[in-house]
Amino acid sequence: MRGLICYVALAIFSFVTVSAKNSQRHLFILSGQSNMTGGLKAGFAKTVEDTFGEDNVVVVHHSKSGRGIRFWDKDYRFPDNYRFPGKGVPSERSRQQHGQEYGPLIGKVREAFDGRSFDSVTFVWMQGESDGKRGLGAAYEKSFLRLLGRMKTDLGRKDVAFVIGRINDSYMSEPPWKAMRDVQVKLAEDNEHGEWVDTDDLSEPEHGVHFPRESYPILGRRFAEKAIELIRQTKIKK
Repeated sequence: MRGLICYVALAIFSFVTVSAKNSQRHLFILSGQSNMTGGLKAGFAKTVEDTFGEDNVVVVHHSKSGRGIRFWDKDYRFPDNYRFPGKGVPSERSRQQHGQEYGPLIGKVREAFDGRSFDSVTFVWMQGESDGKRGLGAAYEKSFLRLLGRMKTDLGRKDVAFVIGRINDSYMSEPPWKAMRDVQVKLAEDNEHGEWVDTDDLSEPEHGVHFPRESYPILGRRFAEKAIELIRQTKIKK
């Protein structure tokens, strides 16, 4: 009888433990330019749903093709004496574009928060091709950290982790492109709650800065695996 009681108690404890684990809710914010596609989102969402349960995750997605990071960072500052390749110094109109994509993004995030609480928030970022081609790597690190900081402030959370996708190796012969890749890796490696994802094997030279359609779900899974790893590391530390 005593053995049966112990068994029942253990079963109840296990059930409560599993239920508590499954009750953890996680928000994932996916944003960037053209490589942050719906296919990437689909591969990402399936992986996190398989891991945490469909009812325990919310994935917010907002992307815009051909946009530099300045479109998310309203306080963006061009490097000193910067000139757009072939176009000259930034115009006042170009400065007015700073932060245009942040509003739609944070609007979707706030909708996700409506009446809900989340145990973790992870920002997933696939962007940088525009900045790399325009030689804007020198401004990228501070700009990304401002973007992340603003998101933390607007959400009232200090624990927003991030995963950043390093742009592929399509223009490695150009120093600004390589510098852009180095900055993205540095951002992740300098931050306890940051990770980066390699994309070099997902395309061939003929694809340029983009990937073939079949690669996007793979990239989405890679992002998800890094995000899951960050969440689990945080739980262990707690």
